Amino acid sequence: MKTKDRKIRIILISVAITIFMMSFIVANQWIVKEKTKNVDKQVKTSFVSTENVNTGSGMPEEDTIKDSENTTQDTSIHQTKGSILTTYKGYPVIAKLEIPKINLETYVISEYSNQALGVSVTKFYGGNPNEVGNFCIAGHNYITKNMFHDLKKLSIGDTFTLVDTNNHEGIYKIYLVEIVEPNETQCLSQKTDGRIEVTLITCTTDSSKRIIVKAVKI
Repeated sequence: MKTKDRKIRIILISVAITIFMMSFIVANQWIVKEKTKNVDKQVKTSFVSTENVNTGSGMPEEDTIKDSENTTQDTSIHQTKGSILTTYKGYPVIAKLEIPKINLETYVISEYSNQALGVSVTKFYGGNPNEVGNFCIAGHNYITKNMFHDLKKLSIGDTFTLVDTNNHEGIYKIYLVEIVEPNETQCLSQKTDGRIEVTLITCTTDSSKRIIVKAVKI
């Protein structure tokens, strides 16, 4: 009987441990899922609430390559292809974007905020530049050399380059240009089937919609 009781206790303990572990795993998955939902909700809320200043009242024109705090350093970087600043006007830089068709040369600030958007274009969502995924860049529709005012002039087939902080240069070809409603956030999707993509985002002139430019690394 004692042997039988011992086996029963062992079985009960094993079942209890199994139930506990399953409960822990389920709870952990639920927490991760909720955190992911919260992140997605925050990003979508930011996308919806992103505003641009009317094209007639943007910031003063400025040279995007010259940093007023370090002109000498910026000049050398301008002369050395592929090299980029690590900071721009006090903000950390994650990449440098060049779009020849619209004469745009700008630094991509690594963290999205209303303050950073007033200085340059910023990373809005996604992973790192020139890596698998969808690197999303947001910028105001200001009439300034380092902003996205002329994004609407781009067409399918146009190309641009993105240099990351490791001095790796990616060449991208535009495959989609569209105007969407603020609640249409499909352009932020990270499901790229293994491709390396970039999404450029700005507002229309009246701030009512979003101009989306999507490109894939070639």
